[in-house]
Amino acid sequence: MSQKGLGDKMRIYSLCSSSSGNCTYIEEKNSGILIDAGFGVRNTCRFLAEAGIPETRIRAIFITHEHSDHISGLNRLTQRWKIPVYASYGTLEKLLEKDAISADVKLYEINRRPAVIEDLSITAFHTPHDSAESLGFFVSNGKLQAGFCTDLGYVPDDVSEGLAYCKFVLLESNYDPAMLQAGNYPFLLKERIASNFGHLSNDDCALQVKKLLCRGVQRFLLGHLSRQNNLPELAYENVVSYLLSNGFQVGIDYQLAVAPVRNTNYQFVEL
Repeated sequence: MSQKGLGDKMRIYSLCSSSSGNCTYIEEKNSGILIDAGFGVRNTCRFLAEAGIPETRIRAIFITHEHSDHISGLNRLTQRWKIPVYASYGTLEKLLEKDAISADVKLYEINRRPAVIEDLSITAFHTPHDSAESLGFFVSNGKLQAGFCTDLGYVPDDVSEGLAYCKFVLLESNYDPAMLQAGNYPFLLKERIASNFGHLSNDDCALQVKKLLCRGVQRFLLGHLSRQNNLPELAYENVVSYLLSNGFQVGIDYQLAVAPVRNTNYQFVEL
């Protein structure tokens, strides 16, 4: 895909957002950032090449939290690129414990004060999840804002309020409750996933999409789907049917897609 002629618009490429791995590239003009690095060097660089993105455009990596599906490629990628890593203090501690970052890479704590990377401003918000100190991110180019909100057991009011100011939201739709309960996960793991420090179900996601749609958000990408307890078509249809019952039609009142659950392609959004 050619990058010429796109002007100063924000461009978002979701390589994958699932329980198998997470990585999203966001670009403004000719530079950008990664959110999470849940794939190895080979797959990440293949994605960038397929999207027509030179590796030199990536200026920083932002990490939501320390679980393996978000950091499995981080060490090798930071060795290759020598770019800074931003995360919460708690996450940075865990990354160092896990030896997940190249030793000579600069680390920065991000909190309520935005980090500025070229033409992008990135603001963190805390998410309720069973990790050291997990985050979601708002990314702005000064004209519009995109929200990236996964790995949370529920959506706190302050997070929902921030998402309402976004033009685009990547929102978790992790599991189908019936599939989770019928699956072969241990009982305690099922409880953890469905808890307030676990993940959003398809039903939780649909409720939040409706709230945001009523506040004016019109573009959504469903992310962080469980490979074991969900299906892309199930997550998609659950939101569409719920919103239709409330008078909203997909493709007319809002746009909806599902992030890839495998790193075999990528989902592109231009704002």
